[in-house]
Amino acid sequence: MVRKFSKFPKKPAGWLPPSAPLHMRKQEDRNVNEKISLLREYRTPAPDNTYAWMLIRSRLSSSPDFTVALIRTPFLPPRYASFYVPLNFNKLDIRDYLQRAYGVKVLSVRSFVEQQKVTRMRKDGKHGYGRLRRPQAKKKMTVEMTEPFVWPEPPKDTTPWEKDQFYKAAQYQKDMQSKNDPQSAMEPNKDEREAFEKQAKDLLEGKQTWRPTWQALGLNYDRPAIPTGKGSSTRS
Repeated sequence: MVRKFSKFPKKPAGWLPPSAPLHMRKQEDRNVNEKISLLREYRTPAPDNTYAWMLIRSRLSSSPDFTVALIRTPFLPPRYASFYVPLNFNKLDIRDYLQRAYGVKVLSVRSFVEQQKVTRMRKDGKHGYGRLRRPQAKKKMTVEMTEPFVWPEPPKDTTPWEKDQFYKAAQYQKDMQSKNDPQSAMEPNKDEREAFEKQAKDLLEGKQTWRPTWQALGLNYDRPAIPTGKGSSTRS
């Protein structure tokens, strides 16, 4: 038996080139997704369509393991958008990703790498000086789209997200860390200073009446006189 080799391999039935219209490729993706759900349900490959099963296996084995983050850029025109992408991403990857995942057509792509600031490597996150290091760089891509995209206005009422509570907790943690700092004993207590200043201002303006501490706390120091000896009278 002699095998026949061809310079151009035969393409399976139903194969679509990358230049095919978007609606045809979307229809093919929809059919493949339906077959994936059926195969996951029955756990057996389709015997009459080997190409579909190979395509399904390739898609399951090559699931995306990267993160593309959209950046809020109100200073850019509506037809431009910026993303943080992995360092091994190129312009063709972001173009193909936006086209296949969201149906967004891209006209041009601008890519650059942001170097991070040099910092100190601190042991176990503690304070002190360590070796100089530069954190891993970030890659940013700005794409030009055919259709404009405008970010929605941020909500003014942030009560459902407990934004105030989040910032209060962050400030509390920051204050506690500053108090545990060895140099905090050499610095004045700002909270006590502000409280004393406010109380003195209220006393001068007549908003509060000065009372001794034991009266303000509701204590009673009135005691009967203690007899000193025989025949001495006690006074109350």
